[in-house]
Amino acid sequence: MIELTDISKSYGTGAGAVEAIKHISLSINKGEIFGIIGHSGAGKSTLLRCVNLLERPTTGSVKVGDVELTQLSTTQLQRERRRIGMIFQHFNLLSMATVRDNIAFPLELAKLPKSAIKQRVDELLQLVGLEQHAGKYPAQLSGGQKQRVGIARALANNPDVLLCDEATSALDPQTTNAILSLLMDINDKLGITILLITHEMHVIRSICDRVAVIDGGKIVEMGDVLDVFLKPQHSITMDFVSQIADSFDPRELINTRSGRLVKMNYVGEITYEPLLFNAVKSTTVQFTILQGTVSRMKNTPYGQLVIEFIGDNGEIDNVLNDLRAKGLEVGELK
Repeated sequence: MIELTDISKSYGTGAGAVEAIKHISLSINKGEIFGIIGHSGAGKSTLLRCVNLLERPTTGSVKVGDVELTQLSTTQLQRERRRIGMIFQHFNLLSMATVRDNIAFPLELAKLPKSAIKQRVDELLQLVGLEQHAGKYPAQLSGGQKQRVGIARALANNPDVLLCDEATSALDPQTTNAILSLLMDINDKLGITILLITHEMHVIRSICDRVAVIDGGKIVEMGDVLDVFLKPQHSITMDFVSQIADSFDPRELINTRSGRLVKMNYVGEITYEPLLFNAVKSTTVQFTILQGTVSRMKNTPYGQLVIEFIGDNGEIDNVLNDLRAKGLEVGELK
């Protein structure tokens, strides 16, 4: 759906040139929610804006659907951009226009008939839950309501792709969760491909299917969100994972316990099954849960435990093998 090939973007020339993104290649599937996470200055905003050529890459190819955007004329590019909606951190609403008129604005630019505009705006007001606020002005809205207007406006032309530029970073946690739920609902109902950038791991964990971690203008890690979250490889990724309150680093326990320390990851419905109890109930092995969490990654339950096993090593080996056979990822810390 979105294919970025060897994208670089530089500002300035000669010795003073700054390379904001460096030889990034990225493939995003139709209908998925793909997240790009990075610290301030990492290059994520520049990369996102290269997708609709608000920033034209210095080198590389940008393909959305079957269209190579970098080869288009100005008129052709304007037409193709209607297939790419965009929402912003600070909403970018027209302050002197009502909610209805803000949503209608891109349709008026496209010169649709008034009757078609009214029908489409009514559909979008219902989709984002703002039917009762259609006549209000932005100054009369909360931050979450303003972002809902921004989302509706971005969807006005029935785009194939929705770009989200730090869409929740100006919102409080409760409103953030409501907007993320709305984006998931839109993705589910419309099948629209969503590409978002953020510096918050909570956003990635809540709604994304896959994630790329960007640092210094380069992708340093990429994969399914569950894999990246549960088994981060790069130090930057580990830093982001540590933002989540229920994440933990078991290494501090290694020198303080005398038993065999085991870290277990489990994903899916087995998260809620008594697998550990069943594995030890017919043995003399004792265990203590030292750290643990059960949570969700988008729609998938998962858990992480650090357990100390005490008893006969042969019996402990049998317990660990039994857990592995049931689908748990089991690794010894010492």
